[in-house]
Amino acid sequence: MASPRSLPSAALPDAAGDDDAAGPGGRTRSVWLLQLLLGASVMITVLLVQMIEPTLFSYWPFSAGVGVVIALTAVAIVVPWHRVPRAAVSLIPFGDIIAIGLMSVGTDLRFGFFWVFPIMWIATHFTLVPLVSALGAVTVVILVDVTLNAAGPSSALRLLVVLLSLTFIAITAYLSARQTRAFKQLLRRQASRLQGTLQRVSGQERRVSQMLNGLDTGIARLSAHGEVLALNDTYVSLYGVERDEPQRPGGAVEYATLRGEPLPDNERPFARAARGEQLDDERVWLFDTRGEWRALSVSTRRLVSSDEPEGTLLIVHDVTALIESERARERLAATVSHELRNPLTAIVGHADLALDDPTLAPKVREQLEVISGAGERMQKLISEILASSRGVFREMAAPTSADASRIIASSLESFRPAAASRGVSILDELPPTADVACDGFRLRQAFDNILSNAIKYTPSGGTIRISGEVSPNDVILRFADSGIGIDSDDLPRVFDPYFRARSARESATPGTGLGMGIIRTIVEDQGGSLFLESELGVGTTVTVILPALSDDHPS
Repeated sequence: MASPRSLPSAALPDAAGDDDAAGPGGRTRSVWLLQLLLGASVMITVLLVQMIEPTLFSYWPFSAGVGVVIALTAVAIVVPWHRVPRAAVSLIPFGDIIAIGLMSVGTDLRFGFFWVFPIMWIATHFTLVPLVSALGAVTVVILVDVTLNAAGPSSALRLLVVLLSLTFIAITAYLSARQTRAFKQLLRRQASRLQGTLQRVSGQERRVSQMLNGLDTGIARLSAHGEVLALNDTYVSLYGVERDEPQRPGGAVEYATLRGEPLPDNERPFARAARGEQLDDERVWLFDTRGEWRALSVSTRRLVSSDEPEGTLLIVHDVTALIESERARERLAATVSHELRNPLTAIVGHADLALDDPTLAPKVREQLEVISGAGERMQKLISEILASSRGVFREMAAPTSADASRIIASSLESFRPAAASRGVSILDELPPTADVACDGFRLRQAFDNILSNAIKYTPSGGTIRISGEVSPNDVILRFADSGIGIDSDDLPRVFDPYFRARSARESATPGTGLGMGIIRTIVEDQGGSLFLESELGVGTTVTVILPALSDDHPS
């Protein structure tokens, strides 16, 4: 930072310039303040003189000086100073110097202390030339007083002390004002540079956000305490989360393996990243809101900066296409291996049979041995290729039994924090077990969608009641909420893709209109049925009927 003393004097504006920078009325307010202070001081003095020494009013220079101060104060109040030239402002303090001189002549300069007001005014708000002129005017008045009143040595000394004191005050005020104006100029420049820097940073941040949103990689930025700072569009779309409530579980479910068990909440990549764990290309499977499997590669990067708090970057890359290519390569390898193995087996077998003939000529036997060895080596090579092509991504057979109560309990564990944050109570009245002849991971997707909708459309203070009945043939599950409900005219269309009920649109709650259709598809694929009952302003009840697990059903 440059010292104010190093700035050239030409860069230092006068008072009028400073006042103009404050606004059109800045100069006028400044003149009012400075002149009214002097005027008020003179009026107080006049009252004291009236009480202590009223004969002084008969001395015409004193009365004339008081009149001039009052007149200048009135002029200062009436004139719109922001409309007149800057130099005109200096007429007021110079007039005050003359008026105070009239008051002081013949009174041993007892009123000369009032010169402090105009001298400070000029020293603070004007350049050096007007200040020297003002001190010169005061010196002339003092010399005139000494000449007219034939002052003695003590009076002359008193006059000299007054003059020296005014000079010291003027120089001090001038230098202080000059330094203050230099600091103001410097602060203005720094503020301008800071504003430019902020604009550049804001522009860079917007460009970075646009770049991140244009990537096909999901990115979530987390603070050191696990708070979500930013999500790009790919992450929001991939997990089906809402930007307004990023901590709330989305519509997608993560699995450790394809069609395996869902990951517990504390083992999900988001929770691990929020705890500060470092992940490097860890593979998880995601069953998204459209009912599709996606293979994800998850990594984290620690963000360390000298001017920002430490954070974590969660990077999620969709590697489904890569996995599909691996599967295609595996199928191709298996097909090629199978097709090559059969003719090779015939070649090696016939070669071995021919070698068993003792009448073979040595040359023929040698050629058959070469053929047999080459065939065996090729069989071994094909076996190695087939073994190396078998990856961990082979789709396993779907389970045919599941405990619906356990699946709902697991789903509730994920959604209870979101319900608590919205002030929604969840009542679990499910039976201890509810075995169904269904695919567990598909049911979890359906139950997650039902609970998500119930929490989303239930206002604070509402209740979600989950109950179930188990019979020999069926398991009946009911999800009843006290939410906003659905109009009877909209009920037949809630399963249509992208349709949203009018009550949902009017509540400004975000959504895509795909959830109920996905739920019904999953339930019907498992051999079940889904029924929806709703009343506007009262709530909604979703009833899911699933086939019960029979004793002779394979588990």
